[in-house]
Amino acid sequence: MVGNDFKLSDIEKENDAICIGIGAQTSTTMGVEGEDKGYKGFIPGIQYLQEINMGNDPYPEGKKVIVVGGGNVAIDCVRSSFRIGKDDVNLIYRRTRKEMPADDVEIKDAEEENVKFHFLTNPKKILTKKGKVVGVECIRMKLGEPDESGRRRPIPVEGSEFVMDCDILIPAIGQAIDLSLFEGKDKVKTTKKRTLIVDEFTMQTSSPNIFSAGDCVTGPSTLIRACAGGRKAAINIDRFINGKELIGTYDDYFDKLFEKIKVFDPEEKIGFLGGRKRLHLKVLQPLERKQTFEEVEKGYNLIEAKNEADRCLRCYRIGMVAV
Repeated sequence: MVGNDFKLSDIEKENDAICIGIGAQTSTTMGVEGEDKGYKGFIPGIQYLQEINMGNDPYPEGKKVIVVGGGNVAIDCVRSSFRIGKDDVNLIYRRTRKEMPADDVEIKDAEEENVKFHFLTNPKKILTKKGKVVGVECIRMKLGEPDESGRRRPIPVEGSEFVMDCDILIPAIGQAIDLSLFEGKDKVKTTKKRTLIVDEFTMQTSSPNIFSAGDCVTGPSTLIRACAGGRKAAINIDRFINGKELIGTYDDYFDKLFEKIKVFDPEEKIGFLGGRKRLHLKVLQPLERKQTFEEVEKGYNLIEAKNEADRCLRCYRIGMVAV
């Protein structure tokens, strides 16, 4: 492991270029009293999911789970909890369902699986007994004016504190980048959010031989975006080690242009007739799927797949650009 078994500086000595793709593998702290005490049953969301992914129950004696957060990691934690045999699964979020950043389909699936949602609620203090989590003191919230994210700011309601019992408390309010592999040196420039700063076209950092891509550059995002960044980094590393100039390509600038101009007239009436409706995948029923890690969506059979491909390829919506 980099930082323990060997250092980044050791890798640099033996290689002409390095690509950093460490992701956002640590959890953001909640700022709640007691979260730094190492209590049994207090498990950060990323760690919780990692243990489950390795086939383990992170805390077998715990049965009542509270997850704090409103994003996809929080939803993954509550849904996975059912699948490892937890009986009572709750999610608390300081805003309302409308403001949750998680994918709507994920929220809907969690609701169908009987996750208990507690909106306009925020944790204040972890309650313990003999070093183990036994509950959390919460406070009610109300929504004020919008903040920098565009969502209404949650404001504590004075005197509204109450207690929720639990033996597992999982913070899942955000992911952070672990920069310890840089050995405490200003090896590369970073943003205020501790993501790595790279050239948007070449993925090269402020240190010429170090490139980077993925969540450690973009912040927590999608797999496909990380793959695209990694591909771009690989292309430019090849150019770098072969002594070629690193510059944005025609396609890079074309994509950048379309990010800015977007649709010319979103109100334009195209006039095309609608086609066949999409065939939705069959899914496992909630009571069945919450007990297993099997694929929820069953997929298409051969005839259905051909029909869907034919439907998709008959799209007459054409984008034309004059350059």
